[in-house]
Amino acid sequence: MAGKKVYAVRAGRKTGIFTTWAECKAQVDGFQGARFKGFTDPNEALQWLNLDYVPPYGGGRTAEKAPTEPAPSYAEDADYIIYTDGSCLRNPDGPGGWAAVIADQNEGKLTELHGGEPSTTNNRMELTAALQALTFAKAGAVIDLYTDSQYLKNAFTKNWLAGWKRKGWVTAAGAPVKNQDLWQKLDTAFAEHQVRFHWVKGHVGVAQNERCDELAKAEAMKFQ
Repeated sequence: MAGKKVYAVRAGRKTGIFTTWAECKAQVDGFQGARFKGFTDPNEALQWLNLDYVPPYGGGRTAEKAPTEPAPSYAEDADYIIYTDGSCLRNPDGPGGWAAVIADQNEGKLTELHGGEPSTTNNRMELTAALQALTFAKAGAVIDLYTDSQYLKNAFTKNWLAGWKRKGWVTAAGAPVKNQDLWQKLDTAFAEHQVRFHWVKGHVGVAQNERCDELAKAEAMKFQ
């Protein structure tokens, strides 16, 4: 006997998995470029939606914006494909949020993590998103991490973090390193995995990046 059907929407007013045709139809009916498909296996729906394909349109509020950058090409050996983002409504010291979209390539599962703080900075939210995602991943994983934060990426790829540690957590100018608490936790988390950084330009229609931005801003808005 066939299982209950679910519907995956890659491009529509809202993207994601819907459990009824009425919910799915509301997202795609009359939407230009709509992409959707029905499945009896929810795991297959998630794989189709997130793991093997980056939709030509972003999700949520930016669903009608086509990407201006090429879609990423994912490596087959990655255990996780992770997108992270942070947001601060009034930077610095305003309400902020962070989010991570985590695709488990081995188990075919998609996880969204998100949270916020009443008073923070954009950079702290970017770092928190990466920290939460890496803490979620199983130890020893191969991870492709996509971020629109050069601050986060360069600390590892340009060895800023290693330099800060050698200098006793001060910058080249002798000033204390900002966000030292998060950097130290990230240093420990990164040591437990094989992480490959990928920079993705923000707000150009890459679906997972847009989703992270949407979730992070929604968390920040809770403190308004």
